[in-house]
Amino acid sequence: MEAYPVIRGKKSSRLSIFPAFTLTCFLSAIVIGLVSTWLQAFGYLPSIGFKHFSLASWVQLFSYPGFGSSLRATLISGIGATLLALTITFTLFAASFQNRFWRLLKRMLAPLLAVPHAAFAIGFLFLAAPSGWILRLLSPTITGFQIPPTWSIINDANGLGLMVVLVMKEVPFLVLISLGALGQVDVTRSLAVGRSLGYETTQVWYKIILPQLYPKIRLAVFAVLAYSLAVVDIAQILGPTVPPTLAVQVFRWFYDPDLEFRLLGSAGATLILLLVLVSMGLLYLLEKGVQQILRIWLVNGQRRPGLSVSVQLSNLIVMTIVGVSCLVILVLLVWSFTWRWRFPDFLPQAWSFHFWEKGLTQINEPIRNTITTGITASFLAIILVIGCLENEVLLRKRGIKTGTGRILLLIYLPLLIPQIAFLFGIQVTLATLFLDGIWLSLVWSHLLFVLPYVFLSLGPVYRSYDQRITDVAVTLCQSPWKAFLKVKLPMLLRPVLFSAAIGFSVSVAQYLPTLFVGAGRYDTITTEAVSLASGSDRRIVAVYALCQLLTPLLVFLSALLIPRFYFRNKKGLRV
Repeated sequence: MEAYPVIRGKKSSRLSIFPAFTLTCFLSAIVIGLVSTWLQAFGYLPSIGFKHFSLASWVQLFSYPGFGSSLRATLISGIGATLLALTITFTLFAASFQNRFWRLLKRMLAPLLAVPHAAFAIGFLFLAAPSGWILRLLSPTITGFQIPPTWSIINDANGLGLMVVLVMKEVPFLVLISLGALGQVDVTRSLAVGRSLGYETTQVWYKIILPQLYPKIRLAVFAVLAYSLAVVDIAQILGPTVPPTLAVQVFRWFYDPDLEFRLLGSAGATLILLLVLVSMGLLYLLEKGVQQILRIWLVNGQRRPGLSVSVQLSNLIVMTIVGVSCLVILVLLVWSFTWRWRFPDFLPQAWSFHFWEKGLTQINEPIRNTITTGITASFLAIILVIGCLENEVLLRKRGIKTGTGRILLLIYLPLLIPQIAFLFGIQVTLATLFLDGIWLSLVWSHLLFVLPYVFLSLGPVYRSYDQRITDVAVTLCQSPWKAFLKVKLPMLLRPVLFSAAIGFSVSVAQYLPTLFVGAGRYDTITTEAVSLASGSDRRIVAVYALCQLLTPLLVFLSALLIPRFYFRNKKGLRV
C-alpha cells in the first residue's frame, strides 16, 4: 500500500506553501534591508535631502579617527574567537568524547545555551573586572591589593576579553550542532576499525572522524564567524571603548542625532558585510590548505601515542567552561542581594532584598514583551520548520527531486549576514511604510533569527526519524494528519520542545532587531540589561541580568519536564 494514500495534488500544494512562504519572508527582508543600506552607503537618502550618489561616506569612514584600531579589534576578536571555538570543539570531541567530563558537558549544554550572551557578559564583567570576584579571592593574600588595580583584562584595546567570552559562549553551540551532525557519521564503526589497526582513540578522531564532521558543520562555523565579527551587545559591555569595535561604532552612528551620520553608518555596515564575506572565503581557503598540509599526516600510518596530552587539556577546558559559567551565575546572584561590598572582601558586608524589589517593580513590561515576543516567534518557527520538513518527506516518498533541501539553505542567510548590515535598511523601509514600532513587525524581525536556529537543531533529528513508523500508522487510521498528531509528533516531542526552547532563548537575546524594528517602543529585558550595564549600579544590573538569564532557563526546564510528564505512563518513551 502506498504511504500517504490520501495526500495527493491539492494536499501536496498545501505543504509546498511552507517552504515558499518561509523563503519569501526571509529573502524579501534581507534583500530589502541590504539594498536600502547600500543605497545609503553611497549617499542616497532622499528623506534627509541626499538625492545623489557619492563616495563621500566611504572617504569619511576610512579617515574617521580610530578607524584602524576599531578594525583591528574587530578582526582579532571575531576571527580569533571563531578559530579558537572550532579548535576547542574538535579537541573536546577527540579527547573527551563519552568520558565523565564529556557527560558533564552534555548535561550542562541546555543551561549553557540558555544563558543569553548579554547576561553572561555582565556576569563575566563582575567576575574578571579589577574589582571582580577573582581578584577579591586572591587579594590581599596573594596579590597584595588593598584597592582595585588600574589595569584590566576587560575592555582592552585589542578585544581579547571580548574574544574569550565569545569563545566560551560559542563552544557549547558548536558542540550541540556537531552532536546533531555526528548522526551522519558512523562513529562506532570508525572507532572500531581505527582501534583494530592500532590507533589510539584520539588519533582515530583526528584522522578519520573529524575530517568527515567538519563539512557538515561548516555552515554553523560561518554563522559563528559572522556573529563574532558583528556583535554589538557583548562588545558594548566587554569590548574596547575608545575607539570601540567597528560594529559598536556603526551602531552609534545610526543613533547619532545628526542624521548625516546614518550615511556613514550605512557605509560602515556595508564594510562589516564585506569583512564577513572575505573572512568566510579565507576560512574556506584555510580549510583546503589544512587538508593539503595534513594529507600526509592523515595517511602516514604512524601510531605513536603523541596526542595523549590533549586529553588532560580537553578535560580542563570542560571544567573551565562549566566552572566559569557557574561562577558567572553565582556572582550575579551575590551582587543582586548585596547592600554593601568593599574591596577586597570576598563576600558583602551587608545583604538586602532592596534591589530585587526595586528591579521587579520596573521590569514587568520588559519581561512581558520578552516572553510574548519569544513565545510567538518560537511557535511560528516550529510550525514553519515542521511544515518545510514534512514537505521534504512527502517529496522524497514520491521520488521527486526538486533540490528543496538545498534551496532551504537560504534560511540560514540571516545567520551568515551581519544583523547590522541589513536591519537598519529594514527599519528605514518599515518607517516609510508606517510599519515600524508595531508588535507584529517586532515578532517578524525576531523570527528571522529564531527560525534558522530552530531549523539547525530540529532538522537533523527530524530527518533521521524512521518514516516507516508513520507509514504503518497511516495504514491503521487512514489519515496522515491523525498519524502525524498521534504517532510522529509525540515521538519527536522532546526535540521539538528543545528546539522551541533554543528559539526562545535566541529571541530573548535579540538586541539590534528590538531596537531597530521596535523603534524604541518595546523594551525587552535584553535592551534594558545592556543599556544599564555600561554605567548603572551593579546591583540593579545583576537583577536585570538574572531575569534575562532565568527567562530562557525556565523555558529549557519546561522543555525537559513536559515530556517526562507526558510520557509518565509510557515506559518505552520515558527518559
